[in-house]
Amino acid sequence: MEQVITRLMGGLGNQMFQYAAGYSLAQRLGVPLLLDRTFLDHRGPEVTWTPRPFELDVFQLPIAFASADDVGRVRRELDDTIYRRTKRILPFLFKDRCYVERGRTFEPTFFDLAAPVYIEGYWQDERYFLAHATELRETLFVPKAQPSATNAALLDAIRSTVSASIHVRRGDYVSLPDANRYHGVCSTDYYTSNAQWLVEHRGVQHFFIFSDDPAWVDANIRLPYPVTQVSHNQGIEGHWDLFLMKHCHHNIIANSSFSWWGAWLNAHADKTVIGPAKWFNGSNDVHEILPTSWLAR
Repeated sequence: MEQVITRLMGGLGNQMFQYAAGYSLAQRLGVPLLLDRTFLDHRGPEVTWTPRPFELDVFQLPIAFASADDVGRVRRELDDTIYRRTKRILPFLFKDRCYVERGRTFEPTFFDLAAPVYIEGYWQDERYFLAHATELRETLFVPKAQPSATNAALLDAIRSTVSASIHVRRGDYVSLPDANRYHGVCSTDYYTSNAQWLVEHRGVQHFFIFSDDPAWVDANIRLPYPVTQVSHNQGIEGHWDLFLMKHCHHNIIANSSFSWWGAWLNAHADKTVIGPAKWFNGSNDVHEILPTSWLAR
């Protein structure tokens, strides 16, 4: 059967990137999209990263999982040493069915893929799925449930003023040494200076701060403007923070795929999105995650 299988890795934001890229590719090829969740379900003793559950089922999008046989047929290109060696010697006998992201920059060869194909990567560039932006924003990445009374009241407050979201990502970026070395965290000056810029240049009147560490925000992010901290959407309710962020007029994001999606889903035609110029800690590698219309500061 011809199909696109996309490997899911990471938290909700990364799963959204992987779904969006796989969905766009499957739509272009006219074949089904299947999700490989084996990485998410693995909990071996060698795991040094933050284990993540499958989280996409909070949205109104079609979900079909790849079976072990589906995955095994295509992933042997990556996992079977004899297969890989034979393919290097006699490449004309084999059709490429696995496509692994090569780096952090956009890969135009993604659009040369044919089904069946298994894709593995993070695909953190809107160009992989921009052709289906309207569907993703208005139909697929929409919560299944209705907002709670608290979230509905916050939505009204966000819409009643010139609002901006601020997302402060800490969590395992701070608690896990490997994650801290790789990702790092945005400075307090990043948030305060960019909030001031939005007030002066975009007339923002009220900031809504979202964070996985509200106590740290209370102690460290002091803004001389009206501020509401949103901290009640924890755990499996985290997607409601995305819902609220996307309705803010403007967005200040962290180096986080989660807040990237809160800003990308924002449909305001005149929005300003500010993201960190340096996405990874201690790295000068080019990373194209910020769309060209966003400000890197």
